[in-house]
This record gives sequence, structure tokens and C-alpha cells, in this order.
Amino acid sequence: MQFRDDLNALYIKTRGILTAQSANEMIGEVVSEMKRHGCNNQIVDHRDTVFNLSVSEYYRRPSINEEIGISRLWKVAMVFRALDENTHFMENVFRNRGYNFNVFDDIQQAEAWIAGK
Repeated sequence: MQFRDDLNALYIKTRGILTAQSANEMIGEVVSEMKRHGCNNQIVDHRDTVFNLSVSEYYRRPSINEEIGISRLWKVAMVFRALDENTHFMENVFRNRGYNFNVFDDIQQAEAWIAGK
């Protein structure tokens, strides 16, 4: 994780296999870093990550993340190598629960969205 002054955003780079447990650990660290930097924007770069979550786990993520401390005030851009039905489902679940959440397959588009361009 690193704070990007140019975007006033936390940049999170993930690698490997993401499970529900590792997602919980990551979200805890993200919450701490967001507070430390006093920002509401983040780019989560999952291009080198394989998600190992069931449909029901995707559906429960917003509630679990909220318990850990994420905020609906945050603007979250998630970047994937390719967008598919799972990434779009996750985006819809978060949006339907009131989060400012978008998925991208292009890092520059994610950065532009975070920057409000």
C-alpha cells in the first residue's frame, strides 16, 4: 500500500489468491491506512490476483467490510486484468448497498475516475 498524493488516494496492489480470510485481513489494513492518511479515495489493483470467493461470499462482502470499518464515503476503484460476471456482480452488490464503487480493466481509467476526470 502507498498513498498517492497526485490522486489523494491510497493505492493497494494485491497478488496471489484472495480468500474471504485474506480479504478480511486486507480490509483491516486498508481501514487503518485510510484513517492514517485522512483520505476517502482508493485504487485496489487486483490485476495479479485470483479471487477464490463463492457467489454468496461476494454477496456478503459489503456487510463484512462494513463491520471491519469501510465507509460509504469512500470512492473505490477496483482494477482487474479482465472484467467478468463476478467482477460486475461484486460492483452491483456494493452499489446496491450504497457504496461508490466501480470496477475497471484499465488502470488509467480507474485513476481518471478517482481524480474526477
